[in-house]
Amino acid sequence: MRQKVLTIVQDIGRAQEHEWVVKYINPNLVEMHFALINSQDSMMDQFLRNNNIPVTHFSYTGKKDLLTLTFKLIRLIQKNRYDVVHTHLFEASLTGLTAAWAAGVKKRIYTRHHSDYHHVWFPSAVKYDKYVNRIASHIIATSKNVKNILTNLEQVPEHKIHIVHHCIDIRDYEPGAVSPERISTIRVKYKIEDKVPVIGVISRFTKWKGIQYLIPAFHEILNRYPEAVLVLANAKGDYKANIVEQLKSLKPDQYRVIEFENDITALYRTFDVFVHTPINPTAEAFGQTYLESLASKVPSVFTLSGVAPEFVVDKINAMVVPFCDSNAVKEAVLYLLQHKEEGKKLSEEGFVAVRKLFDIKIKIGKLEQLYTGFDGSVN
Repeated sequence: MRQKVLTIVQDIGRAQEHEWVVKYINPNLVEMHFALINSQDSMMDQFLRNNNIPVTHFSYTGKKDLLTLTFKLIRLIQKNRYDVVHTHLFEASLTGLTAAWAAGVKKRIYTRHHSDYHHVWFPSAVKYDKYVNRIASHIIATSKNVKNILTNLEQVPEHKIHIVHHCIDIRDYEPGAVSPERISTIRVKYKIEDKVPVIGVISRFTKWKGIQYLIPAFHEILNRYPEAVLVLANAKGDYKANIVEQLKSLKPDQYRVIEFENDITALYRTFDVFVHTPINPTAEAFGQTYLESLASKVPSVFTLSGVAPEFVVDKINAMVVPFCDSNAVKEAVLYLLQHKEEGKKLSEEGFVAVRKLFDIKIKIGKLEQLYTGFDGSVN
């Protein structure tokens, strides 16, 4: 029986993974609808409209709107009689799952996008996580790390939890998928020359991402490669002032700060080495950039956080370094710059691993089963 699914998300400009779900999910099994919170006229909104996906908009400015938003969602759910409500991110899950429960929807799913973030940084918010866990009928954990946090720290019954990894459309990364013209456009746009070593980062400026350990390493890299360039993309977040202060020690032409780039797959192709070094094993819930960099065949330096321990192997498909270790980051980057053939072998193995484990069609199959194959009972 075809299931009518309402996906509720908040504060999204563009979300390729939602686009891929719309593109590939079987319309004979699932009828997709969306509720977007604070995302009207976004690229996500435009994509849904262009693909004739029903979308309803809501605004949210703070806690004072929680009750009003919840009642608006109840009315939407009752009006359209959804079989499944699937929520993403904090306020969307808090209001959306409450509304789905109040409206009598039996299958209430939420994807847990954070790991131990509240436990470490905002302990007072853990009670809301536990409320959402309790009211959901099914919880999607994006990695084993998230599942462990749900079961061990928040005492969620295992029968509620389903591991569904974030994925990518590997077809967007296969040879020839990114044209030389797209790469050239990125190089011109950000003045990234193709004859100098480019060290790339695509990560929010927040403390647990570990960028603060890369910048001192880059200083040392400049001693060996004085023409090298550091590219920091997705450059926004609560730790931005600290990162900007560190960057003052570099010359302006030695780094690029990019707040948003739509053609991210082309940006990856300008990097000679990619670095992603979260500060501990549980900092990342998943870590999409692990997949994107390896799918782009960029030799990479990682710490093992989020999903990385499930498939990244040191000196097999990436260079793995200890947490919070600038010297180790420096040594790994220099090794890859000085051993191009070894870096190429690592990147080829990385691509194979991502293609095998994280193609979007694997996720689509799991979502279709979750939407249509369970009875929705709550134990």
